[in-house]
Amino acid sequence: MLTLRRFQHTFQRFDVAIVRSLAKPNEQFHLSQPLQPGLAVKTGNGPILHDDIIGKPYRSLLEAGASKYIVTKPTLEEYVVNRRREAQPIYALDAGMMVELSGICVDYPQLRVSEQARALRPPATLKLLNADDPYDLALIRRLQERKGALQANLTATRPPKQFLECGTGHGSLTLNILKEIHGGNAFYDGENDLTRGSILHSLDRSEKHIKVGVRNVKHYMRGMYWPDVEFHLTDRGPSEWLQSEISSYYRCQLGQARENEPFLSGAFLDMPSPELHLSVLSDALTVDSPIVVFVPSIMQLWDCLSHIKTHGVRLTLTKVCELMAGSGGGMREWDLRRVSVRETGQHGVVMRPKVGARIVGGGFIGVFRKLPNDSIVKKWD
Repeated sequence: MLTLRRFQHTFQRFDVAIVRSLAKPNEQFHLSQPLQPGLAVKTGNGPILHDDIIGKPYRSLLEAGASKYIVTKPTLEEYVVNRRREAQPIYALDAGMMVELSGICVDYPQLRVSEQARALRPPATLKLLNADDPYDLALIRRLQERKGALQANLTATRPPKQFLECGTGHGSLTLNILKEIHGGNAFYDGENDLTRGSILHSLDRSEKHIKVGVRNVKHYMRGMYWPDVEFHLTDRGPSEWLQSEISSYYRCQLGQARENEPFLSGAFLDMPSPELHLSVLSDALTVDSPIVVFVPSIMQLWDCLSHIKTHGVRLTLTKVCELMAGSGGGMREWDLRRVSVRETGQHGVVMRPKVGARIVGGGFIGVFRKLPNDSIVKKWD
């Protein structure tokens, strides 16, 4: 027991560490690459070798020149903020708030032993591991060990819950969604999609951005969430992807839905002009599933609401919140609706914070939910 406990609280090969100045731990710090022998963390006072970190307990003291440093495990927020970026990330606390407001939840899948060995695999994937890369090779071996520990011929009794994220970017929102759905893949063998309990489809139109997002997910916690996500490169967002061959595989073969029937249990949009994709996303969502939209301006949420009400999209706006400026984690609720002006009979817009009067930037979250097919959708003139 003592050996296991020590292993759990020491830095292992391919962990990521933060090296902090002991004198100014919150001002001077450096995020390492995955720890490997022969590499080093460069500080302003000299390098700290990865070999000197591997095997050390968390919060150990190390020296570089005449300065002392403390080595700690990074939080998700610290990891996201300090990784190299090609796109502006949603700060981890704000991304966590988006996931919390969505209400998504995934349990362990119920399993059965199939008499005939049957497997489903997607026709294509961007999640390629290079056996010549030491980190990727270690991840391949861990996935193989995991598969070997599972009973053969297992399949889930129900199709996996599937979620869509539009805008992989830096991978911050991706990682926060994966934290919530990770339990659904407790018995996923890494190959057969019939053993999955949950999948996140992460879309981006930029190959450069998606490569960064893939790497950040792969390097976090030694690839803990790697099996839970599929990355897709698409030029025109979800409207194009939902009509693709790969989407048909996940909808019809794995999701056991007919063509154009709903199969998604939630969607998260961090992209330009999200209102243009709400109609097709609504058709792909199961009843009461959320669409969470993140935009810089409150007017962009108004565009989403106007599109829904003008075109009769089967979505209802349930919450509008502002993410306060700063390091992330602040939020206040907004009132966004159309009203009738009694004196003139014309329509106006209510667009204001529900609490307080001072408006500061940061971003806005809108939460929409799918209405049943037999619901009455009131359209605006």
